Amino acid sequence: MEEECGLRAFFDDSVERASVCTKFQVAASATRNEPPFDPKSFPPLECDPVLIGDRFSVAPSWANERAPDGRFRLTIDATSAFGSGRHESTQLCMEALEKHLHPGSVVVDIGCGSGILSAAAHLLGAAAVFSCDIHSESVRTAKTLIETPLFVGSADAVKTGVAGLVLANISAKILDVLAPDLRRIAKPAALLVLAGFLSDNPPKHFRPSEISKKGDWECWISKREDVEVAQAYREPVAHSEQWWL
Repeated sequence: MEEECGLRAFFDDSVERASVCTKFQVAASATRNEPPFDPKSFPPLECDPVLIGDRFSVAPSWANERAPDGRFRLTIDATSAFGSGRHESTQLCMEALEKHLHPGSVVVDIGCGSGILSAAAHLLGAAAVFSCDIHSESVRTAKTLIETPLFVGSADAVKTGVAGLVLANISAKILDVLAPDLRRIAKPAALLVLAGFLSDNPPKHFRPSEISKKGDWECWISKREDVEVAQAYREPVAHSEQWWL
């Protein structure tokens, strides 16, 4: 994940960290072993429901509070898959969905993580939601939340011109790499909701028609014609699970 001081990357125990640094010619400022993740270990404050936008309440499965009137409850436990509803980029995307998703639209969620944005799009009236992630564990997690079509892969496997709205809450670098495919899968009048990047490190191959912010994070709304495919990266993309490198 992107942070103000750089990138933080997480690997399975089976991954040799030194070989990753050598392969991608990066230097790790620090490494450490993390204990097994237990979502119920969060302090009580972190278990409180989170109100997002005007329509959503996100809470873990062990919280019994009902959603306030007029809000959908999304029950999501924090896991290794990104998207618990507590990060600014997720919240920005959900607020953008409230504003820009027209009921009956087809939504494609690239890099769906936990599936929270796909679930939000479905609740807001999308006619169909298609979701994907290159990380198989994220797809397994998302299957516990959403019942809409879901697969391990990325935008290059999606049919041309299918999406009325494209979601991509990933990172600036990966958004730029995927720019040609994100434009390709979008219908002529489609909107792209782009997030996962800091204000001082935005993607370079998109022009925003609207920008929203939370803290240091931004969410861009771009039109299909505002994707600069001619300048986008052309080299083949190896969809490794180390997407942040």
